[in-house]
Amino acid sequence: MKKLKFYALILVTIISVSFPSCDDDDNQPKGKFEEGVFVVNEGNFQDANGTISHISPDDSVTQDLFGTVNNGLALGDVVQSMSISGEFAYIVVNNSNKMEVVNANTFAAEYTLKNVLLPRYFTTLNGIGYLTEWVSYSEPGRVAIIDLQNHVVTESITTDVGAENIIAHQGNLYVSNNFTNTVSVIDPVGKEVIKTIEVGNSPGAFLVDKQNMLWVICAGAYQGDDGELVQLDPMKSDDEAANSVLKTVELHANVSSKAAINKAKDKIFYYKGNSVYVLSTSDTEAPASALFTEAQASSFYGIGIDPENDVLYMADSKSFAGNGTIYRYNLSGTAIDNFSAGVGPNSFEFR
Repeated sequence: MKKLKFYALILVTIISVSFPSCDDDDNQPKGKFEEGVFVVNEGNFQDANGTISHISPDDSVTQDLFGTVNNGLALGDVVQSMSISGEFAYIVVNNSNKMEVVNANTFAAEYTLKNVLLPRYFTTLNGIGYLTEWVSYSEPGRVAIIDLQNHVVTESITTDVGAENIIAHQGNLYVSNNFTNTVSVIDPVGKEVIKTIEVGNSPGAFLVDKQNMLWVICAGAYQGDDGELVQLDPMKSDDEAANSVLKTVELHANVSSKAAINKAKDKIFYYKGNSVYVLSTSDTEAPASALFTEAQASSFYGIGIDPENDVLYMADSKSFAGNGTIYRYNLSGTAIDNFSAGVGPNSFEFR
């Protein structure tokens, strides 16, 4: 009997050594860049010098991450945006008419999606990719539907002129048409625009608040001083006759078409020039003054808030005259530190 117990113990030990638990596998590091903050550096128009920078949790910075990992390979001309879905990062390169796809954890190049026209922003829904395209500066824009397994565009959905930001929310897709005053609502099943919502001039970034309402920031018409933050009710998106606009907050200035929301999803941060403003989602009027102004910045060109620690990131393009600068602040506007970036930093992706 003692021998049987001894052999059983040996067998259990062998099995436990030979087959580590799933939890151990899940906890193994996936790659050097599975944590941290990515900075999208647009680069100079027609110079093909756009890059991605990476700020690690210990605050060390890697410049030109794509080139560093991929033997000096260049991303291309006007790196517009980057988004992460699952194990992949999707880098949209506007003036090179392509999207580079890399492993999100190692940044090794996976494949290049071509045959798109002036692409802008990307998202996924139910395993399918959706990429906005300007197409041209005068024709209606569109959303390319992408088979992510076979790496091809299968079809497209026409929206309005200047198809810009895109977000998947409560089963539908929303596209801000930046050269107009409209937001297109797309049914991804029917693959068609089911509603067009009138908002302010030059709509851009989308944000979701704590009540799951959707906000879009509108930069305003050229020299119009008519920027707006517009709150939309997604529950009314399937009813073409229903008014989707819950609230419009006039900002009394032309602003950037980029914005960010805090971790609690009740405060929206936006900017004009080198000044940052904050609006509570319950407010009906714009703030009377800026939260802060960064005297060292030429003009902010991008904004983001780390959803883990509520640190505000601001990108200063330095007018594209050399490398830009990233400034970090707490949400009260107190400066933390700053970093050098590439040329024309315009946005952030947080891991």
